[in-house]
Amino acid sequence: MAQDTVTDKNRRAGAGYLFAIIASVGLGSAVAFSRASYDGGTDPLSVSTVRAVFGSCLVGLFCVLSGRSLRVPRRLWPHLLCLGLMIGYMFYGNIGAVQYIPIGLAALLFFVYPPLVAVFVAILDRRPVGGLKAVALIGAFVGLILMLGVDLDTIDWRGVALALAAGVLAAVNAVWIARVMHGMDVLVLTFYMSAVGAVVLLIATAGAGGITLPTSSLGWWGAFGVVLCQGCSIPFFYASLPRIGPEKAAMLNNLQPVTSVLMAYFLFAELLSSVQILGGAMVLGGILLMQWQDRRN
Repeated sequence: MAQDTVTDKNRRAGAGYLFAIIASVGLGSAVAFSRASYDGGTDPLSVSTVRAVFGSCLVGLFCVLSGRSLRVPRRLWPHLLCLGLMIGYMFYGNIGAVQYIPIGLAALLFFVYPPLVAVFVAILDRRPVGGLKAVALIGAFVGLILMLGVDLDTIDWRGVALALAAGVLAAVNAVWIARVMHGMDVLVLTFYMSAVGAVVLLIATAGAGGITLPTSSLGWWGAFGVVLCQGCSIPFFYASLPRIGPEKAAMLNNLQPVTSVLMAYFLFAELLSSVQILGGAMVLGGILLMQWQDRRN
């Protein structure tokens, strides 16, 4: 019996790691695709709105087909509304920043959230982050700086504000869900958050004059890539939270900017330097160190 319990826990954790990796690759690809969509004539608000509507409909349909109840306790509705508002901004800010700043810088600024998750959890638990975890977090962040090769000489601060705020809200969102919404079906939770975010973005889009469609095949392919990758990745990320926790999910999500850099190479012929390769190795090393420390504990 005990062996079966351990096996079930290992399978659950393995699924959590897989879900987090799928989400990271998908979200990283979406950031790169967004640049193609803007070059093709559309804008961030239009793309993020369509993506939010698509994602909420996709998850809602799956919930219905799988027989899940969409009933939610009344006490959770205020949390769902707040989480949905954050999700709406994250949908927009994560890809909207690419309109003003390079893909690498946008990805780096959004990734203030993994160390913030660890800090928030440590504060809430009233415990120190720990020596090895601190080394892992710092090393991963330094690796991101090296890998992405950020140039701070020419910065459009609109992009900085969009990406940075999205990263802070991502950290708050992940910890909030893990602490308050842990008893709720993750797909139902994702549906309601995405639906609230979609409504917010629809209102914003209507106020801005409506959806701006792409004007070229490049724009259509880019927009389709963003909608598909983000729409399918978000449920995987939230499914990983109850299985492996917000800290490990956030650390695995460091693969997102790695994917963005690789996709930028394939889509825009951006070459990786030896320094960027070193940075990528540091990111992966930080992830492995965090996992090793958690398993040892």
